[in-house]
Amino acid sequence: MRIFITGATGYIGGTIAQRLIEAGHQVIGLARTDQSAEQLKAMGAEAHRGDLSDLDSLKQGAAMAEGVIHTALRITDWNQLDTVFAQDRAAVEAMLSTLAGTGQPFLYTSGTGVLPDTGDAVADETFPTDTKSSMALRAALEQTVLEAKAHGVRSIVIRPGVVYGKGGSDIWHLLAGLTRQANGALTVGDGRNVWSVVHVNDLADLYLSALERGPAGTLFNAATEEESTMRDVASAIARALQLADLPTAWPVEKMRPQLGPLADGLTVNKRISAARARQLLGWRPHRPSLIEDLEHGSYLAAFAEQAQ
Repeated sequence: MRIFITGATGYIGGTIAQRLIEAGHQVIGLARTDQSAEQLKAMGAEAHRGDLSDLDSLKQGAAMAEGVIHTALRITDWNQLDTVFAQDRAAVEAMLSTLAGTGQPFLYTSGTGVLPDTGDAVADETFPTDTKSSMALRAALEQTVLEAKAHGVRSIVIRPGVVYGKGGSDIWHLLAGLTRQANGALTVGDGRNVWSVVHVNDLADLYLSALERGPAGTLFNAATEEESTMRDVASAIARALQLADLPTAWPVEKMRPQLGPLADGLTVNKRISAARARQLLGWRPHRPSLIEDLEHGSYLAAFAEQAQ
């Protein structure tokens, strides 16, 4: 299939694009700059010039293809999420309108931010979404995508846990920077909370399976079964940096001026089950765990490079 991918030069989208190419699919990537276009060509993809705010370019990209994977989301200010999600809705609706009546796949990338604190529960796809923050706008967009099934689109939402692997994802580098700043392991709050996570290569495998045989109107959580606390993560990062690995708990109030809304996000549980993806698609994540990758894998070199 010829697949149009937004964010195809990014961390998640680029890994998905490479996986699709390996599987024999043709990839058309949205390219905002000449540099992005060259990067796409180097990986064996076709470049389509455009931008998330250029709805005509998105419609053209979707019309050129036999399916769409939307991974791009441009967040430059976490205090302006309403604006971000309004732009995302406009982009999604433009591409869905192009695919209406074709039966072609449209895969939308969401995230566990749409969920409230899951507490001791492990949330499946029926778990209630957040209704009190800007993330409610993204949860509503998930429903818009799923409902596109009624308009002749094989629409699918994938909701990953926090993504790791290949030395990437800003969150792990941010935590490494804070660890250096503190000269040892630290947590925001007591660090006993758990985030569900997924290796970026395992996530790309799920996208491939969902693209090829995912049922229309289906939401898939994407996470491994790892249950590491944020204290475990903090200790692993500190060991990777050869710093003291007994975490110090920093009050969330102390971190809000530096981290903004993310400070509170570091204290909550976001635990999800990917049983549906395993059952319907046979998805079997098998890459190294987050703790292993932080302490012994791809992040050793990535953190060293960050420090230079």
